[in-house]
Amino acid sequence: AREIILPEVCPACGADVVLPEGQVIARCSGGLVCSAQRKESLRHFASRLAMDIEGLGDKLVEQLVDEGLVHTPADLFRLEESRLVELERMGTKSAEKLLAAIAKSKDTTLQRFIYALGIQEVGESTARSLAQHFGDLAPLRSATREELQAVTDIGPIVAEEIAKFFAQPENESVIDELIDLGIRWPTEERTASAALANQTWVLTGTLTQLTRNDAKDKLQKLGAKVAGSVSKNTDCVVAGDAAGSKLAKATELGVRVIDEETFIKLLSEHGL
Repeated sequence: AREIILPEVCPACGADVVLPEGQVIARCSGGLVCSAQRKESLRHFASRLAMDIEGLGDKLVEQLVDEGLVHTPADLFRLEESRLVELERMGTKSAEKLLAAIAKSKDTTLQRFIYALGIQEVGESTARSLAQHFGDLAPLRSATREELQAVTDIGPIVAEEIAKFFAQPENESVIDELIDLGIRWPTEERTASAALANQTWVLTGTLTQLTRNDAKDKLQKLGAKVAGSVSKNTDCVVAGDAAGSKLAKATELGVRVIDEETFIKLLSEHGL
């Protein structure tokens, strides 16, 4: 068989090509600035779980890139109405609406911003863990691989991807630009010493005083991992009204179970 020699640098942007240990796909490490990844990275950046820029869909991303108006996510925040109205099917009202949506997205959360960066192996859940563990972007950007592996559910492969992303000067430059252009978020409470750090909780049944998503969010703020099923590794189950098989499983395994009233009291004790 003919030997295949992998390039050492990306032919599109010149960044290092990396082949993570244990994986079979080599990738460009150019991240936010690689032209070959540009359209997909912009789609991801604007997506609902990331910066949530309403109206910035696939076709518009194609137009903005093809017309040379946007090269990196930071360029989205430099767009001007006079240039937008020159695009096909883009009238004044549509341009104004898009610019308003882009401006609105500047007020975000650290979790959304981390996820929006498109770091390999960092999905929504990992972005949330990073935000809660580090509390702000600065300590995350300077974190060592060992410090990253101290975060819940982050192993050596994910830690390596995160460290490499922030080590790329081009990525650092785009992040600095985004912050200079007004993207901001409230500082998260760090969960390193949180009451429920490293615990796994399960929600079951109907909660009457808060929604399932609210309950999940509050548990995560206290450092807990919220799982969808009960196992021997579950630390506690919150049982609402009409709790079914999960409650039965918890009882069978001897897992601690609390009712909604006790759960609300626990949250209150921790300022939630």
